Amino acid sequence: MSLSTASLSLTDRTSDDAFWPPINLTSLRKALSLSSSISDGQLKTAAHGATATVNKALIVWQQHVQQQGYGYLEEVPAPTINNCSVLVAHYLCAIEAAAAIELYQYFKIAKCGRRCSLDEPPALHLFTHEYRHHDE
Repeated sequence: MSLSTASLSLTDRTSDDAFWPPINLTSLRKALSLSSSISDGQLKTAAHGATATVNKALIVWQQHVQQQGYGYLEEVPAPTINNCSVLVAHYLCAIEAAAAIELYQYFKIAKCGRRCSLDEPPALHLFTHEYRHHDE
């Protein structure tokens, strides 16, 4: 298992929903190869944003499997690789990707003072007042 190698205390969980495995922030830092210039607070904020994004995207599926009686992602039947459920591995990879995006957007905030699009071309589809800070 990549990110969930050690359980976090309840106060360190990135989600209140016990269905999803806890995210180990030390393992997340290592998986993303982050430098020490990223503080623990910044990483924790990114991890919270990432879990909120991923969990929201999977809410319908989560409700479906919970109605089938599964209380935790680890309980949902799936193939395993190195004793880790493929579903858990995919979830953790999604958290890694979403956390990387959160961190990227965080640093873009410092650059322009507002949250920026990852790619400038999609920003062209924003309303004028939303795109204005890119016009400079």
